[in-house]
Parts: sequence; C-alpha cells; structure tokens
Amino acid sequence: MQITEVTDLGLRSAAITLRRDATPMEFLLFPMIHIAEPAFYAGVRRRLSRCAVIVAEGVTNGKPLWSPAMDFANRYIPRGRQHTVVAQTDELVLPEGIPVVRPDVPPVEPAVDLSGVPGLKRMAKITGLNLLVVTSTHVIASGIALAGPRVLCTKDLELHDYPFTAQEESAADSPFSHAIMDVRDRKLVEALDEVHEQRSLEPIRVGVVYGAGHMPAVAKGLGDRYRYRPRSAEWMTVCTPN
Repeated sequence: MQITEVTDLGLRSAAITLRRDATPMEFLLFPMIHIAEPAFYAGVRRRLSRCAVIVAEGVTNGKPLWSPAMDFANRYIPRGRQHTVVAQTDELVLPEGIPVVRPDVPPVEPAVDLSGVPGLKRMAKITGLNLLVVTSTHVIASGIALAGPRVLCTKDLELHDYPFTAQEESAADSPFSHAIMDVRDRKLVEALDEVHEQRSLEPIRVGVVYGAGHMPAVAKGLGDRYRYRPRSAEWMTVCTPN
C-alpha cells in the first residue's frame, strides 16, 4: 500500500479507507505532511467532516513544532519562497463539533546543533538566535524559504506500509527513528484499539490524522489484530514544486 508519492507534478498523500468484513465501522487514514499548501488541509478538513470521531496527532496545549518553525522562516527570511505553503494547525484541519481523541505524548524533538556551520554562529549572535534549540523542523522550513516547496517534492518522502525502497529500509532500521516513533506509534494503535472495541458495531467513520510516518504502524496494527484492510484510496496533492 502506497501512502505518499512524489512525481514531477509534486507530492501527494493518499486518504486511505480501511474496512473489515465482520463489522461496519471504517477507519479513514489521513497521512499528514505538516507543511503543505492550504488546499491540502482544506481537503482533509472537508473529508473529516463526514467522520464521527477523529484521532489526531499532537497535544492540546502549546503550538506544534512546525508552526513556530514557519514563524522562524518568515522572521529570518521574510522574502523567501515559503509563502505558497503553510504549517498545519488544528484550525486548518479539524472541523468543529466532532469529538477528538489525542493519544499523543507531549512532542519532544532533539535539537539539531548547528553551531559548527560556518557563518551561522555570527548570524546567531547578531539575531539573538540560540542554535542549540533549533529543531529539524526549523531546518526544513528554512530550506523551503530558500529553495521553495520543491524541497518537499523529494523521493525521500515517498512512503509505503512496508519498506519498499532502500531509503525506507534505512529509515526503518534507524535507532533514532525507533526512539522517536515507537512510543508514539504504540499509543496511537492502543487508542485505535479502544475505538474499535467500543464502537466497531456502529456504521461510522473514524478519521486518523497523523504524520505519514505513523501510518505503516496503524495499517499493521489494525490489520494484524482485527483484519482491517485497505479498500479504497484517494490521492490529495500536498504541494507542487513551484
């Protein structure tokens, strides 16, 4: 099952419907890219409006990491090329009036120490920027500001439910990836287990709004335990390399 794909036309994400034969409830998976064109988030929001429950990434207090990262790019590169894309927020994605389950832990992302990059240390002193608290999301946002959204249209962002390329295998075997993802994946699948146990006999849709990298764990967890299988998918454009 392909989750995201990159072509000459841009980056796309598949909205995937999982169903099982024994019960009527279905899961709608929305593999999220956290910096995208506004139309992508509008499309997710429109489809989520048909769901009875939403299981969403993030915590209710504080901004997500990618929001201040885009603020960072807008502040330090105000004439950059980032203005065709925006950071994901609840306001852009989640419809009002639908219950939201948040199984996530407070996000903790190790800082990327950029202090050894030539010239950046002096720039940091002038601007008052602490390079030790710059996260990888800031690096991505800055890359978009400098090179445009084509930074996101890279084959590195293609994803399948099982490792399909050497790049995916390498990422799956990374100790760093396991340290960050495994705990969050486990909490997410446990929350979906609970929704299934409580409401699987109802003919409802459950929207799952999580980063694309979490979707292989969702597909495997629901498939192995309850035999949910992909029944349909709809491609949505995340961004184009303009």
